[in-house]
Amino acid sequence: MQLLILGTASQLPGKKRNHNGYYLRWLNEGFLFDPGEGTQRQFSYAGASPAKISRIFISHFHGDHCLGLPGIVHRLNLIQVPNPIHLYYPASGEKNIHNLLNGAQLHLRINLEFHPIEEDGIVYETNKYKVESFALNHSVETFGYRITEFPRMNFDKRRLSDLKLKGAILGELEKKGVIIWQDKNIKREDISTKRAGKIFSYVLDTGVCENIDPLIKDATLVIMESTYLSTESKLAKKFKHLSADIAGKYAKDNSVKNLVLTHFSERYTDLSKFEDEVKPIFENVHIAKDLELLNY
Repeated sequence: MQLLILGTASQLPGKKRNHNGYYLRWLNEGFLFDPGEGTQRQFSYAGASPAKISRIFISHFHGDHCLGLPGIVHRLNLIQVPNPIHLYYPASGEKNIHNLLNGAQLHLRINLEFHPIEEDGIVYETNKYKVESFALNHSVETFGYRITEFPRMNFDKRRLSDLKLKGAILGELEKKGVIIWQDKNIKREDISTKRAGKIFSYVLDTGVCENIDPLIKDATLVIMESTYLSTESKLAKKFKHLSADIAGKYAKDNSVKNLVLTHFSERYTDLSKFEDEVKPIFENVHIAKDLELLNY
């Protein structure tokens, strides 16, 4: 689970903080969340390629979360990525998504697939993982996203050694689920241990609401908005955002393993204050910085 932070600013970008953009490499896919203005260039500054993007998620249609989408699509079109690009977004923004993509001349040479979201629930599922959407509490329709990896079966090396099992026959066992070995039926689960899957949760922008709890419950990694410090809690409530202390409480109450805070108001130049505020509440917190790469 590798997360590239492309931008951490909220409404106004600055010299050191670009608009939002979060790129998750995981499960053999590239998940891009909320490409704000400048996201295409941020990839270049990070020394990363957007060529492996397979799914793009828009939480809502405020500019700091979507104005970079045209540039990213044009870039993927220019390099002619062979895989389909899936776009997930609030259904109420159908007009916005097409206005963004039709704002400049584009001879489309890639496969764009549109997935408007109307309600909470599963928006995509494979045999490896599922993606769920959760309605949040903001001034426009907004969704948070949760990616859950299903439990995996790993071969028990000691049992393999005891049975002298190795090579191509393990591939057959993976495919069929059972083989005959040394005159016995050997099932996949007989020589395997189950590993719990990881969970990634994405929570931008929102005020306090009930859906945050199931969205982040037991997550391995949560990236969550923290627009304000608690000293501006009235502003957070007014504009339907979270303050750092509230984000920390959500993480603590829902047994989150790792919390990454982002989406900082331009009023703050010293982000260490966010860490100082959250650490006493939730120890395993990280204050996101533009262009950093995080591994979990």
